Amino acid sequence: MALWVKDNFRKELVKLQSYKSKCYKEALEECFLKMDELMASPEGQQKLQQMQTADGAMEDGKSYAGCTATVVLVTRTEIICANSGDSRTVLSRAGRAKDMSEDHKPDNPAEKARITRSGGFVEDGRVNGMLALSRALGDFEYKNNKMMNAKDQAVSAFPDVRIEPIDSATQYVLLACDGIWDVKTSQEAISFMMEKLYKGNFAPRQKTMKDMEKSMELLLDDCCASDLASSQGLGCDNMTAIIVEINNKPNE
Repeated sequence: MALWVKDNFRKELVKLQSYKSKCYKEALEECFLKMDELMASPEGQQKLQQMQTADGAMEDGKSYAGCTATVVLVTRTEIICANSGDSRTVLSRAGRAKDMSEDHKPDNPAEKARITRSGGFVEDGRVNGMLALSRALGDFEYKNNKMMNAKDQAVSAFPDVRIEPIDSATQYVLLACDGIWDVKTSQEAISFMMEKLYKGNFAPRQKTMKDMEKSMELLLDDCCASDLASSQGLGCDNMTAIIVEINNKPNE
């Protein structure tokens, strides 16, 4: 599922009239919903079936898998983040963490209200006692209320969008899945990268790709549980992270 979204998100985004008109917030919202439309189509289901491994996510020829998505669109003057799910995007501004997304958990009051309105329920912090996040792409078994539109389903693909200006204090953006945020706070992750990658002195465009890859490896290694028995599950989840360095001189 995540691989399909990776392969198709940008291709579909740039086709949208809202994107061509530089209405980027609207374009991102449209594109998240478009991902679900395409995945639910016969052609999309066929492609997902071809990509899907034998992990039980296919039933009656239909994919019931899902994935989160947190993305950033960077212009000369702004960083625009769209997020659906419990992955998180964090901006480093002068070494201080600024959350650019909200973790969509079923117990969040607004999320729980939507789940209830759509006919679902929250039990043990999970949608219908099963899914531990309240927004996602795919997960179509939670999107079958025919009386509700796509954005109002128990599990919604519709993203939150936040926009931050690029200024002289803007440094980099860290995007990561919940396996990272289960272990580190936003500020801890930003401080870790500032120390390991930039040695406390951010200087844009002076780090090689190898430097950045090595620092990301250090972040993931630091989040991994050293002892599975005593970690209580923390540091044992899937972990994916990306760093995006920002040119904080927009006129260059």
